[in-house]
Amino acid sequence: MNGIFVPDDLLAREGSSFKIVGRISDVINVAGKKVNPAEVEAHLLRFSGVRQAVVFGRGSALRNEEVAACVVAPGISETDLLHFCREGLSTWQVPKRIFIVRAIPTNERGKISRRELSGRFSTDHPRSSLR
Repeated sequence: MNGIFVPDDLLAREGSSFKIVGRISDVINVAGKKVNPAEVEAHLLRFSGVRQAVVFGRGSALRNEEVAACVVAPGISETDLLHFCREGLSTWQVPKRIFIVRAIPTNERGKISRRELSGRFSTDHPRSSLR
């Protein structure tokens, strides 16, 4: 593009500089509103007992995408986590589903793939055996 490089990094301004806060490709589009998964993950990790959280988008007929999450949180219910999210996040940031799992699934390289999680926990997919 005429000598211009456009990175996939999502930036936040901090004073006179910028901080990388995620990737544009990870942003979830909920009915035109943009949700940064890192913000929702940080909120979920503030709930006592949540060891790990990964937030991802999954298809939605009504809203383009909806927010979903996988969390490692033994002894905590999805209902309690959803209530916590409703108290501290904007309505479009609150996950529609939070899947409580023993471990966050990783790909063959040991990395967490939001795209793979979206497919594994899609609304069309049968219940996961990870729970």
